[in-house]
Amino acid sequence: LDQCLSVAMENQPRIQAAMASLRAAEAARKGIYSLRGIARLSPDLKIRQSQADHGLEVARAVLQQETEDTRYAVRRAYMTAIYAGIQADRLTKLVKALEMAREDKGLVGIVVEEFAGIGTRMRMAKAKARNNQAVAQVGRLKARFLLLEEMGGKAAIGFLPDPADTVLPKPVVKISLEDFESLMEENRGELRLAREGREIAALELEAQRRTPPFRLINNSFASFSGNNAPPVPTPERGGEYRPGAINLEMPPNFGGPKRDRVGRAAALADRATLTENTTRNLTKLESRVTYLNHRETERRIQADKAAISEARLIFNRVTRKPMSFLDGLLLGDSVALLVEYEELRLKRALIAIEMMRETCGALEIPFVQPSADEADTTIGG
Repeated sequence: LDQCLSVAMENQPRIQAAMASLRAAEAARKGIYSLRGIARLSPDLKIRQSQADHGLEVARAVLQQETEDTRYAVRRAYMTAIYAGIQADRLTKLVKALEMAREDKGLVGIVVEEFAGIGTRMRMAKAKARNNQAVAQVGRLKARFLLLEEMGGKAAIGFLPDPADTVLPKPVVKISLEDFESLMEENRGELRLAREGREIAALELEAQRRTPPFRLINNSFASFSGNNAPPVPTPERGGEYRPGAINLEMPPNFGGPKRDRVGRAAALADRATLTENTTRNLTKLESRVTYLNHRETERRIQADKAAISEARLIFNRVTRKPMSFLDGLLLGDSVALLVEYEELRLKRALIAIEMMRETCGALEIPFVQPSADEADTTIGG
């Protein structure tokens, strides 16, 4: 995983694009501070310089958030590939066990099973297992291709990455909801962008107030620099309902009499304040949902441990020696329980990754190997 992250930091085009935007913001700021001659007499020069400072902070926040979003995407694809590999391996063993089950029965045993309906159950179970096996195998390949894309694409790295780990690691999350929210509010990129946008809009109002009354068209901050940034996460992230965000608005110029230009700038400054407020509310909602999802998932994993131990014993017994009548009846439920349990462990890992993303990397969550009573089938294990 560390190797994948390192390659992504060097090759991901989104990070490189954010770096280019940062260089552009630095050039714009340098240009404003380098004005000479009559340009230095402009009544709004100091304001434009201050706006350029904020514009530079916007570019830095975008780069930091883009970097953390890339780390999130790489970690997510890596964990998903491990999960799909585990499921594909388990289903391969299951299909093999179901195919061997009939071979060990003999003619009399087969007749008895058909009369009791067990043969039909076995055939249906085998068909379903083969279908799920194909889904898991293709799912792992999809996750590897997604990992490739997040690392920069085939043209950049030249090979299809394959996770070296064969078991899902366990995140060690030790933080309160209050501390998590505090880290998020201080570091999250979208909040930093909203704060800077509010400052830029307030300064724009002051700049329009200082312009001469005879000027019918006056440029804004957006005409020589920019505060463009990705919006807060969309409502459909994670399948949870979330109201939509309010995006910042800044035209390249203001036209008309001074009274109208100032009025428009004042309205946009109010809108920028609302943008900051709604961004704070939305990100706080998201952080609380993420944290509560973590608590729920952890509790479900702990509650399922006893049943999982029984299911694992049945699965291992069935896949290593001839299947008994009782094991055949319990096999389907055992496999379903193991699949659901592994999904919970994947969900727990992805939630921890999301928590790091929401704090823009300020929260570092260590991942360790799971304990023996929690670890499940590994790839090739």
